[in-house]
Amino acid sequence: MTTRKSIVSWLWKIPLSGGIHALGTTIGGILVAALALEMPQVPGETDQTVQALLMLPGGIAFAFGLAAMATGLIGRWWERWAVLGTFLFVVNGVGNAIEANIFTTMGGSVGAAVVNLPGSFLCALAVAVLIPGPSKESLAAGLGDFFSRRSLATLGSRVGMAILAFPVVYFFFGMMIAPIVTPHYADLDFLTIPPMTTLIPVLLLRSTLLLLVSLPIIMGWDGSRPTLILALGLGHFTAVGLGGLIQVTFFPAILRWTHGIEILADSMVYAWILALLFVPRTFRLKEPQPITDGQIAASPAAK
Repeated sequence: MTTRKSIVSWLWKIPLSGGIHALGTTIGGILVAALALEMPQVPGETDQTVQALLMLPGGIAFAFGLAAMATGLIGRWWERWAVLGTFLFVVNGVGNAIEANIFTTMGGSVGAAVVNLPGSFLCALAVAVLIPGPSKESLAAGLGDFFSRRSLATLGSRVGMAILAFPVVYFFFGMMIAPIVTPHYADLDFLTIPPMTTLIPVLLLRSTLLLLVSLPIIMGWDGSRPTLILALGLGHFTAVGLGGLIQVTFFPAILRWTHGIEILADSMVYAWILALLFVPRTFRLKEPQPITDGQIAASPAAK
């Protein structure tokens, strides 16, 4: 498929996958009601029609991030579905619910996670089926290659550095935007700034979750380091920030824009760090094999 045809196909595949995410979120709402779980108490009055309509652009954002990662991820469709679905649910459904639990007084963290479960895996299923990967070779090949390239001691030390990297990146960009967002936090009674004794353990937990769902994508990536950084960064950005920020109309625009830019920077730098730690500069899952003299002599062109 040419690049042009691929781009044109995305014009219907991504919106379709986003619509499937919106449908899954609706199913998630029914599931939450059936389980009698509490949902976050959104401050003020919200237009339910607007909120319903915003599920589509939010879903499109999630689908775009998944598609960016799907393009370089090897594996059978169900392997890619499992990896992408788990990524979206853990990062958006679980990770954002954890952060909302300590930064807001809205409650309903369990309900917020559950409502995202069907949409995450249905959207990932659509993306895994509609967006082809570079190879249908089993993802186990990527896992085996990943572990064969480094010792357990080296891998352990890099995992430790990766877990510590996210809080460092988070604080760095957070301090940059603090002068902009802090005055607005004071005007919103549903927002809180947790103490460091709470924030640091939560960040380490979120960092561990991010790493766990990012490693399968890194292990199964069949492409260059720069393309991995871009794809993984977009995946993190859309799942952590963009998809949700599109839908939180009760959040002031200045905070949505500022945090959106912050999360984009966080995501790209964090993806770059993960690539530096786990991917050699010239790494590709399938290295080109040199042509031997025997192959040249046997080729039709040589006869």
